[in-house]
Amino acid sequence: MSTNNIHETQPEKEHLYINDNYVDENLRSIQSIEGGGPMKKIDLNSMPRTLKIFGYFVFSILVLMGAVAVLISFIR
Repeated sequence: MSTNNIHETQPEKEHLYINDNYVDENLRSIQSIEGGGPMKKIDLNSMPRTLKIFGYFVFSILVLMGAVAVLISFIR
């Protein structure tokens, strides 16, 4: 047993991820090259028709599932 009353098998809490949005200024150029540059807006009208239909189908299923969950919660 250690002196600070923590079990030997439990990992010590380290504060390594205090700021998840941190970007090292020395690595910013490398990260933008590897990531393909900054995020760009997507033009949904330029997508293929089958992909748009699939997206609308998935989105409508999600909305329908949410509506059913709300309806079931009101019935119970």
